[in-house]
Amino acid sequence: MIALFVQRIGEWVISLAEDSHPRELMVEVTTYCNYDCIHCFRKTMEEPLGSMSMETYKRLLEKASRAGVSKLSFSGWGEPLVHPYIINMLEKAKEYGFKVLLNTNGALLVEHAKRIVDLSVDELVVSIDAVDPELYSSIRLKGALSNVTRGLLKVKELLKETGRWKPVIKLEFTINKYNYRDLERIVDYAKKVGATHVILSNIIPLTLEHGEELACYNDPQCLKETARLREVLGKESLSSNVQVYIPSFNVVVERQCPFTRNYALFVRWDGLVAPCIYYAHTWRNVFMGIERKIQAVILGDINREELLAIWRKKENAAFRLRASIFNQPSCLDCPLQQYCVLTESNKIDCWGNTPTCAHCPYSHDIVRCPL
Repeated sequence: MIALFVQRIGEWVISLAEDSHPRELMVEVTTYCNYDCIHCFRKTMEEPLGSMSMETYKRLLEKASRAGVSKLSFSGWGEPLVHPYIINMLEKAKEYGFKVLLNTNGALLVEHAKRIVDLSVDELVVSIDAVDPELYSSIRLKGALSNVTRGLLKVKELLKETGRWKPVIKLEFTINKYNYRDLERIVDYAKKVGATHVILSNIIPLTLEHGEELACYNDPQCLKETARLREVLGKESLSSNVQVYIPSFNVVVERQCPFTRNYALFVRWDGLVAPCIYYAHTWRNVFMGIERKIQAVILGDINREELLAIWRKKENAAFRLRASIFNQPSCLDCPLQQYCVLTESNKIDCWGNTPTCAHCPYSHDIVRCPL
């Protein structure tokens, strides 16, 4: 039998397993949002906004099922609950037997709480970024923490009333120079609203000024205080039923791709398939003081191709192999990064990888991937 994909690296010959298939999809049903968060990727996105049609979504479900996918994570570059058919989408996903994760800002949670519980959505991940109401509103513009809290408490109450344990409630908190002091209260807030996990992350600045203003890892005082709070949160996590996941604040050599680790792909609102959330759209950011243009990496189109065929394309398998073993340079701790033009985009790196993941902040665990 002819191997699906074979690549030689030095003395090693690596081939793709015959049963290789995607296990998880991050599904972006829309890039519209009812918030305007100060750190949002959408501010530098160079593509029009849009929402997934039900025709595309039905194709996605059929092809994901045939490909052996077991989990759908409703997340991406927009707010899933603003899609007019989101509850219908969640319902159909559960009918297919998929595990379902819903990542939301929580603003519309009160309105949809009962159906989310009735459908036994597996995981509910809510981004908050502050437990102080005024601070919350200054970070998550157009939002009010009181609305989110009411929604979470309603889900908690419905779970108690029905005796169910799904969805498991998780909180996401993106750390910046304004909100890091709120970390001391995050476990108490989690217990109040019934959350069992708190996932902390750092920001990806959009401009140099943005990085100076917001990035905790650029500020000695913020780093000192978060180092203290990591110990506090670690103790609280051990003494409660709330698990706290703390990111790295320094560039480390050991790297891992969250998407390849989970055998996952990203499906955009228009049906185009990308390898991950970071490379799903064309946009600009600044990380570790380097301005970069991230070009969308498109692997295929769910409207025209089978998902399994997209997954097994030789060029896509080669991309996953490079991301899995990270046979790539590390731009973020390279002493020449200030002078290197290759690190200014994801097109190619100094080892000839194209596209490259050499400067991906998710791989260093500085930024947490919402899978």
